[in-house]
Amino acid sequence: MQEFDVRLAVPFGFYNTALNLGISAGVVFPWGKGFRTKPSPLPERFYLGGEFSPVCTLGGPTTLWGFKTRGVGPTEPRRQRRDEENDGTHDFIGGDLSVTAFADLSFDLPIRWLRDQGIHAHIFAGSGNVAKLTQDEYKHFSPRKFLDSFRLSAGCGIVIPTRLFRLEANYVHLLRRDEHDRGKTGFRFSFSAPF
Repeated sequence: MQEFDVRLAVPFGFYNTALNLGISAGVVFPWGKGFRTKPSPLPERFYLGGEFSPVCTLGGPTTLWGFKTRGVGPTEPRRQRRDEENDGTHDFIGGDLSVTAFADLSFDLPIRWLRDQGIHAHIFAGSGNVAKLTQDEYKHFSPRKFLDSFRLSAGCGIVIPTRLFRLEANYVHLLRRDEHDRGKTGFRFSFSAPF
């Protein structure tokens, strides 16, 4: 497994405004003879989505605002046992290639008490995709198709930092999604480690 993660923060010098940018990518391929036809191990695959902020986590290419954890990517029809109810028609099987990117503009609010507490607002956008390459799927892989099927979300919110965690109350709008993706437009609360 190989992962690549680059972050950049550009302060603007007024109202503690900063532009945070990030891009992450990862690829996993099994080792050994016949590696192109073998499946990659499920625990090593990339699963996209999650209710945590990519701004302050170095979780690799897995975070995408507005989508449920393991809610984006390659799927296969769900197998159902007779005694279980089916909550969806497909299982997310993860992928061998994942790319995500985000932009976040954070700034102080005009109320002094909020500024003194470190509470600030942000506007953000995120995009990402995950694809399967093993079991001969690489033969059908097209960089153009991969880029054209990127999921996209944007929104705004309030960030409340504490000593123990960072709380975000965000409104997220899904701009682009696939038919089997699990995610929705609306309000989200997320917790992450403090800076």
